[in-house]
Amino acid sequence: MKRSELKSNAKEQLRGNWFWAVGLCLVGAIMASLTSSFSVGILGGMVLYGVTYTFLTLADGKKIENIFSAMFSGFTSRKFLPTLLTSLLVNIFISLWTILLIIPGIVKGYSYSMAPYIVKDLAEAGEDIAPTEAISESRKLMDGHKGELFLLDLSFIGWAILATIPLGLGWLWLTPYYQATKANYYRQLAGDQFKKTIEA
Repeated sequence: MKRSELKSNAKEQLRGNWFWAVGLCLVGAIMASLTSSFSVGILGGMVLYGVTYTFLTLADGKKIENIFSAMFSGFTSRKFLPTLLTSLLVNIFISLWTILLIIPGIVKGYSYSMAPYIVKDLAEAGEDIAPTEAISESRKLMDGHKGELFLLDLSFIGWAILATIPLGLGWLWLTPYYQATKANYYRQLAGDQFKKTIEA
């Protein structure tokens, strides 16, 4: 995959949708920060998963107009439990790896990075998702691709520095751009393999 193509696709999808995307990321970040204590921090993680789901929907050529419906898309009946368990387990696993050593924690973060997207695809395909299923599938999917995603992330460093200079306001633009690019990365990598309903 060419990073330039992924970014170009993201910008094309965001054309005419920038205010919507900025509002989604901004309100989502505020909601997540307001629920930062552990007792409700899980809900904040689910909100962030909802934002991730929404950008994958955009990458697939659709759009959830209402940012609150989009932000809380992880709370819908079929996605609620998988979103809750996956977000919680990913945070626990990465934290445990990071406690051991920083580098393994970062590597595992990349291994599990596709889990939210996989949850969305599997849930919308009608599958009952086991607690660690999306994490295991993400680990398999990212085998041999962690360095690729790392380089994609690295390509945003220049933009991140520039975004920080004007009191951090540039992040309002950069966050949707990054989210859309990463959603396109997932779809290019995974294709539709998780969108197919599992036959009985």
